[in-house]
Amino acid sequence: MVNKKISISLPEELLKSINELSRQLSLTRSELIARILEEKLEMLTAGKNHKYPTVLWKLSTTGLLKLRSPRFLGRTLKGKWIVEEVET
Repeated sequence: MVNKKISISLPEELLKSINELSRQLSLTRSELIARILEEKLEMLTAGKNHKYPTVLWKLSTTGLLKLRSPRFLGRTLKGKWIVEEVET
C-alpha cells in the first residue's frame, strides 16, 4: 500500500495523547493514527453487523489491547484479532 502525506490540525492535548500512546505501543504517530482510523472506519461500516461485541473487540477498539507474540517477547504483532463464534 502506498502512503500519502496529509496535513491536519489537532488540539494540543490530543497531540500529546497521541504522542504518549505511540510511545507506549512502540509505533510511529503515523502508524498509530492510521490504525485508529482503519478501526474506526471498519466499525462504522462492518461494525453495524455486530449485535453483541466481544471483550476482545472492545479492548481492540479502545486501544487497550496490545498484540504480543509469546515467541518474540517485546515485539508488537501487526494485525487484528480473529474471533470465531463456536456453537455449543
